[in-house]
Amino acid sequence: MFLEGKLEALDFITLISFLTYSNKTGILEISINHNEGLIFIYNGEVYNVYYNKRWGKDALFEIVLYEYIDFCFIEGNYKVERKIWDRSEKIILELLKDYDERKALELCSVNV
Repeated sequence: MFLEGKLEALDFITLISFLTYSNKTGILEISINHNEGLIFIYNGEVYNVYYNKRWGKDALFEIVLYEYIDFCFIEGNYKVERKIWDRSEKIILELLKDYDERKALELCSVNV
């Protein structure tokens, strides 16, 4: 399977959800303002993430900070050290919570 496109932050979380719930294995390559990143998914579990010189969940949560994300998912089994041990469902819920909290703060700052 090969997917490619442009996303907004919330759609990015939806894409991660789709790949995990479909039990996909492969690399999700992302590009944000010419900075490249990698999300390694194995049997629907987010195994590791690299972005902006960071590895693991910190890198994933940084990616969601950006509004527009280019991506390309390439299915295949790639060797990578597992740095993320939380279940993907938990990670997705944390990403959604973080996204909602940031949007609420943005609304508050606009209304001030």
